[in-house]
Amino acid sequence: MSKEYKTPSILNILSYSSSGFWSMMLWTVFGSYVFFFYERVLGLETIYIFLAMLIFTLWDAIDDPLLGFLTDRNTKFTKKIGKRFPWIVIGIIPATFLFALLFMPPVTNAATNPLPVFGWVVLMTCLFDSLTSLAFVNVDSLFYDKFRTGEAMRKARGWGTPLSMLALPVASIIPPLLISYAVASTYIFMAWIFVAIAATIVIVLLPGMYENAELKERYYIGEYRRPNFISELKLSLKQKSFITYIILFFGFQIVTGSLTATIPYAAEFLLGGPEWWMILLFAPFLQFAIFGVPFWIWFAKRMKNNKKTAVIGGIVLCISAFITPFFTGLIDSMIYMSILGFMMANFWALMTIYFSDVLQERMLKTRSPIRGTAVGVQSFFSRLSRGVQLGIFAIVHILTEFQEGSSTQTGLAKIGIRLHMGIIPAIILAICVLIFYLKHPLTPEIMQDIQRQLKEVGF
Repeated sequence: MSKEYKTPSILNILSYSSSGFWSMMLWTVFGSYVFFFYERVLGLETIYIFLAMLIFTLWDAIDDPLLGFLTDRNTKFTKKIGKRFPWIVIGIIPATFLFALLFMPPVTNAATNPLPVFGWVVLMTCLFDSLTSLAFVNVDSLFYDKFRTGEAMRKARGWGTPLSMLALPVASIIPPLLISYAVASTYIFMAWIFVAIAATIVIVLLPGMYENAELKERYYIGEYRRPNFISELKLSLKQKSFITYIILFFGFQIVTGSLTATIPYAAEFLLGGPEWWMILLFAPFLQFAIFGVPFWIWFAKRMKNNKKTAVIGGIVLCISAFITPFFTGLIDSMIYMSILGFMMANFWALMTIYFSDVLQERMLKTRSPIRGTAVGVQSFFSRLSRGVQLGIFAIVHILTEFQEGSSTQTGLAKIGIRLHMGIIPAIILAICVLIFYLKHPLTPEIMQDIQRQLKEVGF
């Protein structure tokens, strides 16, 4: 039996939560500018980018769950240096510096000689993903050992979500100040600026990842036989609450990724403004998202029903995402973005809480603290959503005859941009929310019983 649990200090929570800042910042820049950089700036044909993202997604299907499984084990070093901390260090440090290479392809004409650039996209995205996955399947798994009560989780998210969301202004405001739509060298400079920021964050986050003696001892609670990877994967895919959560999570990620990746296209082609107009689209979205976090945390406490809170959040996000692309000018686009940001705060603030319900049920079923494969599968669906989102972009751009490398687009291409900005993602999310509403089994009564039984067995 483990010692009496003590909630980590505020400083320790902030250190741990800075990992969310790192991830949110770099993946936001990735999602907003990688596709735009290779298509608009370098002129690489959309079909090549689509194929690169397809390979990236297939690779991710293998490495995320597998890395989660392989690192979710005790070794002879666990009691000395920790179970999660070493893998976090091995993954996050090289991933930080590799980020710049995403914007440094071979010097060649991508329009006439696409294969070197195509190969570079495949190699760098897969390598960056693997290193990031190695770090964050362990960061995410550590959360549920480090913050073991509902109160501790809410406290961690109460501090951690705003901290993570502070990365969004950084990722949204800095690039437009540094890049020129069609000048590749400005994107390289931008990337190195973010490497410097991310490296600083790594120094801040490592103390929060270090596992104390009580936490290391907890990894040895109970006697259980470790299943093989296939058994673990099957268990995840048979858990009804896990599948319905993943579906909801996938829909939310599609909306988020589509919006952020469309903003450069919207600023240049729909509004016809300079690069800094991207800030005017991001700023109200981010401001109202931050305002929305305490509201949705308060709302969840008042509802005392995570399933109902998630469904309500999903419905209002669907509506706001659908109407956002119908702007006609800068002012109304900023209003729509404000509404969207406030509604999106539900999932940013509470998604970890929704997932914690699923993992608690899993622990009770298995009588085991092993959860790395489940976290890895969630990470896979996060990356899969990016692949699907970029696939939507590619298909829409091909069908609407988007002109790679061009500063002007046809009316049909502009309609395509509006479609992938919010209309298509809203439809996908609506389907996901409906499935979650109809099939998700974890009611408040069931969760109370699960938590009672977990306490009895020492988890």
